[in-house]
Amino acid sequence: MGNERLINYLRFAEHTAELLGSVSTGAFVLAAAGLLEGRQATTHWAFYKILEELGAKYVRRGWVEDGKFISSAGVSIRIDMALHLAARLTDEETARRVQRSLGYDPHPPFGGIDYDHLGAMANTVRAGLSVAAPMIAAKPKRLTRQNR
Repeated sequence: MGNERLINYLRFAEHTAELLGSVSTGAFVLAAAGLLEGRQATTHWAFYKILEELGAKYVRRGWVEDGKFISSAGVSIRIDMALHLAARLTDEETARRVQRSLGYDPHPPFGGIDYDHLGAMANTVRAGLSVAAPMIAAKPKRLTRQNR
């Protein structure tokens, strides 16, 4: 987030890129560049306050698409996002072939994540990160669109 060369590259690439995407906390880099200001995006659930501090509208979903920006909440859900992109950029049959080639047939052994009932430890971690979010996001805020 503090790498000005990367931030400047993203700001430049935004003008010609068909899509810009991120996985998990990678959304912070797009947000630090000011590219997610006011846009819907997602990240790992434990760090969502930081994403909000950087100007994005956090959405609690596996992946979120807002215009040419797409983000996924975590490492494994990125496959779902990639299959969506394969269908969008080609067609559904191609995306299905990719899914079959990967052998991707998700059935988590313990079911989906119930974000509303994460448990005391997870909520404690999230609360601590929420308190730290303004400090974590403060430094990259200098690099956002406002100060170009």
